Amino acid sequence: MTSKATKPRPPRAAVPAVEVDERYQAEVDGFVSRNRDELNASIRRSREEVGNGVQAARTIDEIIADGLRRHSAS
Repeated sequence: MTSKATKPRPPRAAVPAVEVDERYQAEVDGFVSRNRDELNASIRRSREEVGNGVQAARTIDEIIADGLRRHSAS
């Protein structure tokens, strides 16, 4: 079996962090403020599931596609 050499790829540009875009900071702060208890409960639930070895098989792309389908139907 032979291997074919591949051409080196240039490094990908870094994806800017969410904090870089401050245009929506007030909206993000408001969302977190309104949903703090639910967000904390979700984090605790997720940590427990990971601790028990429960992991979702869906990828982030599948989750986003599901969300777009749900919200575009409205």
